[in-house]
Amino acid sequence: MSLRPTRRSFLTGAGTAATVGLAGCTGLLGSGNDTVKLLDFSYVYPDGIFETIEEEAGVTVELQSSDSSARSLSLLRSGRSDHDVVALGNYAVSPAIQEGHIQPLNLDDLPGYDGVFDFVKKDYFTEDGQVYAAPRSFGQTPLAVNTDAVSADDVSSLSVLFDEAYDGMIGHRDDARLQVLYERAANGKTPLNPTSADQVDFADTRDNLRRHVELSGSLWNSGGDSEQLLRSGQVAVEPVWNYLIYTMGQDDFPIERVYPEEGTKAWFLQFCVRDGAENPDAAHRFIQSWYDGVGYQSLVEPSHIAVPHESVFEQEGADRAEYGLDKPERFIYEDPKPRSLVEQYTETWNEAKQAAEG
Repeated sequence: MSLRPTRRSFLTGAGTAATVGLAGCTGLLGSGNDTVKLLDFSYVYPDGIFETIEEEAGVTVELQSSDSSARSLSLLRSGRSDHDVVALGNYAVSPAIQEGHIQPLNLDDLPGYDGVFDFVKKDYFTEDGQVYAAPRSFGQTPLAVNTDAVSADDVSSLSVLFDEAYDGMIGHRDDARLQVLYERAANGKTPLNPTSADQVDFADTRDNLRRHVELSGSLWNSGGDSEQLLRSGQVAVEPVWNYLIYTMGQDDFPIERVYPEEGTKAWFLQFCVRDGAENPDAAHRFIQSWYDGVGYQSLVEPSHIAVPHESVFEQEGADRAEYGLDKPERFIYEDPKPRSLVEQYTETWNEAKQAAEG
């Protein structure tokens, strides 16, 4: 299948996805078993791609936009999702399985699954021998360095995020789970992804995160905000998405990508089929169309975000090194953890911010 969009005007900005519950539906209207209700980030789908899917795969898509995997998981938990396909981050798949919100995939209807890179087929996507998640996209979060303000040669470690030599120049996402992951990686703490509270020294974590906030030029919540902070000079060093570093470099901004010695934070999102989905057959056809070419057109070509599939790098001739996929061993991940532990992370992070402001 050779899927090509009929129109080429793409949505712009990774930070434009509307919040679930406030966003309407985009794409073609449809009914019956050929219609897929999709919950995902709106920036993923360029204008015209749903028409292409309908023309060549026979599936009509109705998209409700989400702004985070956490919000999508919350919709599933509350019973307010009637979607067939839900995109979830790797950390959200395991609780969705355990809580019965998603159903096993029928891999006989997904021949493209075989071409997905093995290192994103995580064990926690499988239960009782059945696979629940089909990887959609893969991204890395290296350190972005404004080389007009900081020498990239002097930055090699995540410890820069806690280094007083960079006072006022540090940026980071305002996210408790990520903040604790970076704090543990930078300080060599084990395990990197605790599964219980007794594995975490919360007082020490709070002190380190308070210092990090005090050194920060700013915290941010969206890709657009992180880019603006770099361009304005308010931030000179921060972990940020690879596609943003690439885009700014294409604009001749003095930016360099640094892979930290502790490992580079990576993320990946998965297509999952909701338990009780009305149209599971059409859901599988939609996911297969992603591997047949839609994924390349939707993310790789316009946004420089990787689809971890052989077809992208063999048929389309993309360079694995450009996406860091030539050395997958360099990545670290945020693995699933209990809700109670995430709540303690959030409490600790909020306390650290309050202490820094005080």
